[in-house]
Amino acid sequence: MGKRGKIPKDVQAIFDKYAQSNVKRLHRPQAIEMLQQEFGMTQQEAMVMFETFDKDKNEIMSIWEFQQFYETVGANAADVVARFHELDKDNSLKLDGDEARAGLESMVTGTGRKLDEKEIEFFLMTACDNTGAIDLGMFSNLLYRLKLYKAEPPKKGQKTHIIGDETD
Repeated sequence: MGKRGKIPKDVQAIFDKYAQSNVKRLHRPQAIEMLQQEFGMTQQEAMVMFETFDKDKNEIMSIWEFQQFYETVGANAADVVARFHELDKDNSLKLDGDEARAGLESMVTGTGRKLDEKEIEFFLMTACDNTGAIDLGMFSNLLYRLKLYKAEPPKKGQKTHIIGDETD
């Protein structure tokens, strides 16, 4: 297993405000308070983000899990939350298929180009939960993936295969 890198100072500084006795983990209430205070989230938004980034589901946010949150959302948290609410037309705190599609149609990849229809379908299939919806945490991960996505668009007529799709 690879060795974890050093925690960036800005990440450490935020985390340390809420950690006690130099322990590198925050229990759920402290982590939610940190997300609210430092990133301007409501309690409900902070809870969704906590659940998304508590990777081992132990009700504790480690410094490493917080670093993942910070690298994914970080200083742009307010923008991510605002964009999510802008797309969430029915205020359900989840994007349904139509809301998610509208969002993807308006977004750009890491190279600055719009997604084509096949790419939109791919991101919808890989970002949605089993009900076909995307919550705030999933949305933040989707935005991060789009920022990193630098592939060329599929060529016209190019067949693509999505795992689990049995159609030709």
